[in-house]
Amino acid sequence: MPFRDLIDQRHARALLQGALRSKRVSHAYLFVGPSGVGRLTTARAFAQALLCVSGGDDACGRCPACRKVIAGTHPDLRIISAGRSESGAERRAVGIDQIRELRREAAYGPYEGPRKVFVVEDAEAMRAEAANSLLKIVEEPPSGIVIVLISESVTALLPTLVSRSQLVRFSFVPAPAVARALTERAGVSEDRAVFLAALSGGRVGAALAAATAGDVPFDRRADVLRTLEVASCGDVVQRLDAAEAVARQKDGIEEWLDVALLWVRDVVVWQETRDPAQLANVDARAEVITWAARTAPAALRRAAAAIEEAKANLRRNLNPRLVLETLFAAMDLGVAETERR
Repeated sequence: MPFRDLIDQRHARALLQGALRSKRVSHAYLFVGPSGVGRLTTARAFAQALLCVSGGDDACGRCPACRKVIAGTHPDLRIISAGRSESGAERRAVGIDQIRELRREAAYGPYEGPRKVFVVEDAEAMRAEAANSLLKIVEEPPSGIVIVLISESVTALLPTLVSRSQLVRFSFVPAPAVARALTERAGVSEDRAVFLAALSGGRVGAALAAATAGDVPFDRRADVLRTLEVASCGDVVQRLDAAEAVARQKDGIEEWLDVALLWVRDVVVWQETRDPAQLANVDARAEVITWAARTAPAALRRAAAAIEEAKANLRRNLNPRLVLETLFAAMDLGVAETERR
């Protein structure tokens, strides 16, 4: 994917394309930012531009070198991820043996292009021996190589690795840009794209993955709404059962809470603005309006605060089931005063 097809990340694009135009490409770059915002995609775009026969500030996308990068077969581009060890065990991070192999390959000149490009994913997770081995080549790089390190932060990296690399910062992608990408590239309807973009939290990778899941994200939202109804109106046993059911989702609990919070937020927004353009759940506007008409504003605000507290407690590694039981015990999306009359 060339730079022109990237989604947002204007700062990163400007810095990298400026280096290409000026012919002042550093031997080492550090791409820092949240996962899912396009760091690896940008690294591929940078590598494609570096290896493209046109030699400009963006890849042509048509030459043999570009086609090989797209296909993942260019001999001068290596993307190094944790993968599996030589024994077949799943790795948690790039290992020392992989860095040693990188150093061996870097010692030889490019096979076809003007440079060799190495991309190292999850650099912050490397153990000390791998990081120190990588530092040696960053400190004394052979000619004709470019190393791109991808990390969520600089704090877990060796300070010397950080200081010897050109820092390129990445940020969350604005929701409108994510929604446009979903509509234009994944064929998602505009209303559904708004919901998926809001739920992604600025992580375009997560949004595109959700788009491939069809109705699954929307079925999950329907399940969240049913559970909120039970948690708000059911008796103690029903609330405990609901908490247990959500707790069984394990890795999906945080997303469940995100969907619930987004829904409560939209109901409050509708009560205050009556503006569909402000809704994340715009595809379910009729239901939002129904909830807004029947639910007390104060109860909605208490529910939003309780959900935020539950998310914070999960991040503190509290027992998920206890967190959810506490949340559902506090949930009271009561009927508005006007409806009681």
